[in-house]
Amino acid sequence: MLQLPPTIRAPRPEEMPERQDIEQLLAKRKTAKIAEGFRLELNKTPQLPFVFFAEINIDNPRLWSLFLALAATFPESVNVQYSLYEEELFISDLFPKEQVVEELATLQQELTQDGTLVFGLLTHTKQALVELQVTESKYIKFWGIDQPGFLSCMASFQLKEITGLEFIDEYPKVVEPLKRFIPSSRPPEDVIWKLDRTFRPS
Repeated sequence: MLQLPPTIRAPRPEEMPERQDIEQLLAKRKTAKIAEGFRLELNKTPQLPFVFFAEINIDNPRLWSLFLALAATFPESVNVQYSLYEEELFISDLFPKEQVVEELATLQQELTQDGTLVFGLLTHTKQALVELQVTESKYIKFWGIDQPGFLSCMASFQLKEITGLEFIDEYPKVVEPLKRFIPSSRPPEDVIWKLDRTFRPS
């Protein structure tokens, strides 16, 4: 089973709404194919200039390292994107990639473990769309143009393409505050405020 952040767990039966199939649903989750690996599909919408789309599961302690490896494939200027879960995703103007990564690194703990935060990078021109997003459930979505380079990156993390791979948000889950596990962590609203100070126009 995939190593999740401490904030995300399976619900207990008493935490689920009344439904007849709850025991079967929780039993199915126990045997779900939620493991390290990725699934990939080729772009079938030529109106958007990306070649493939991938979803990647990785053990939470390795999530930041994989984010950095994929970020390294972006050009030197990028848009940063972030939001609280279920709120509109903010996409910034272009900033130097080095500055963006340095700022995100100061919030690494919260960004990789708080189950209410979404963040990532984007570059979009007429010729190419590349997007890297860490979801609130702490797996990665990636839209890319260099499939061989992507597969090489996956191999360097010992991540394999897995048929039928599943993701934690395909099943009921409970999200608890990060402060319950790390009292010194920032609340998610403070993380957004800190990012806004750098990336939102005044």
